[in-house]
Amino acid sequence: MAQNELAQSIAQILLQARDEIRANMRTQGINASGRTSAALQVRTDGTRVQLVKVAGNNAPFQTLQYGRAGGRVPAGFYDIIKQWTRDKGLAFGSESERGTFAYFVARKIALQGTARHNSPNTNVYSEPIKKATETIGQEVRKYVLQSITASIRANF
Repeated sequence: MAQNELAQSIAQILLQARDEIRANMRTQGINASGRTSAALQVRTDGTRVQLVKVAGNNAPFQTLQYGRAGGRVPAGFYDIIKQWTRDKGLAFGSESERGTFAYFVARKIALQGTARHNSPNTNVYSEPIKKATETIGQEVRKYVLQSITASIRANF
C-alpha cells in the first residue's frame, strides 16, 4: 500500500464519519438551516487528510452534543434565535410574536443554558469519530507492516 493509497483510504473513512454525523444530526432533529452539516468537510492536502468544521455562520461543534451552558451570549443573540425560528420552520401569528418568543428563548439560554446542556446527547459525533479513529488505526498498522515487510524483502 503506497502512502497515497493510505491517504485515500483515510479520506474514505473520514467521509463515512462525516456522513454518519450528518445523518445523526438530521435524524435527531439538530439541523435547523443545515449550515452546520454543510460545514463538515473532509480536506485532503497531499497525504494530509482532515475532517473539519469550517468557520462561518454555523453552530459551535461541541454544542451539537453538549448544548450551551448559561452565561454570556454572543452579540446579536436575539437575532440569531429569531433566525433559528425561521430555519426551524416555527410559525407565529406575527413577526412581533416571533420577536417576543426569540427574546424569551435567548434570555432563558443566557440564564440557564440549553436543554441539551442539561441532558447531553452523546450520539451525534462521538461514536462516528471513535469508529473512524479505530479504523484509521487499523489502516495505519497495515501500512506500517506492509512497509516493513517490503523493506526487509528488498534488503535481504
